[in-house]
Amino acid sequence: MSIADLRRSHNRRHEIAGELADHLTAFETALGTALTHGSRLVGFLPDARAQAEVSAVVGQEAIGHFVSSLGLLAQAMESTVAGHHSLDQTRQHFRIQIKAGGDKDAIPSVAHGGAGEGASAAITARAAQ
Repeated sequence: MSIADLRRSHNRRHEIAGELADHLTAFETALGTALTHGSRLVGFLPDARAQAEVSAVVGQEAIGHFVSSLGLLAQAMESTVAGHHSLDQTRQHFRIQIKAGGDKDAIPSVAHGGAGEGASAAITARAAQ
């Protein structure tokens, strides 16, 4: 393989990495948006029930289903973060430089008492661009 061919291959990998980062960011954003909207729905339902002056029994099963869905979305985000870290290892293996990124300060996780995986996913996603 000639030097020109190696350079073209290298450049193409960088282009693909940028495209991949865009798709990953969109996916992570969509999951975050789903969590946001689902949380708002679950938060609204008890108040709506009170405003409608109906029993606490009304709609409770639906609230349980929505809360369960939020748990599944959180699991999906955890899996996405794991995939994100795997892709970052691949990026490092191919020596693809991080071009630019946003805030690099990790946001501490309440559950883990340290830098959360969700925060590092957002950081790594922007950094991979």
